[in-house]
Amino acid sequence: MMETFNSFLEGLESTLRMLSSVLSVAYMITNFLFIGLLVGTYRRPAFVRFILFLIFLGAAFFNTRTALNTPWVYQNFADHAIAPYRTFILGTFEAIIQPMVWSIALGQVFIAVTTLMKGHWHRLGCLSGILFSLCIAPLGLGAAFPAPLILAATFYQLYRQQEYSTPTSPHKEKSPNF
Repeated sequence: MMETFNSFLEGLESTLRMLSSVLSVAYMITNFLFIGLLVGTYRRPAFVRFILFLIFLGAAFFNTRTALNTPWVYQNFADHAIAPYRTFILGTFEAIIQPMVWSIALGQVFIAVTTLMKGHWHRLGCLSGILFSLCIAPLGLGAAFPAPLILAATFYQLYRQQEYSTPTSPHKEKSPNF
């Protein structure tokens, strides 16, 4: 009996180590990708906008599917979140997981689509991306912190740029000053 229990614990420990390694790799890839996107805003902003479009559209799809099939997994974000977020996730959020995540996914679609637009819509999308990034930063490691801050800086840099072009059009146009 004791041997079986010890064997179980060893297997569990091995699985947790492997999972930790996989999550560490994902964490590093996410942060390096976002650093690359931030740097890319200075030389290839249209490409960065297209990548952000893909990232946010993919996130919206993933969140919608996850909320439909396994909504309880979002409570795992409480493990690494700051105290007020942890309290919300483990309390109020439990009863409204699906509608809350679907509204987040809708916001992600908005950010994705406006990332490819020009002028005022693009700027609104950038502001939305900044707000979204800052709102998920308190999730800590669950959001691959500091990746959300790097992402916010990327959106800010895109927002600041006065020339806008879509990834499909090579010409640039001046945005009116606000």
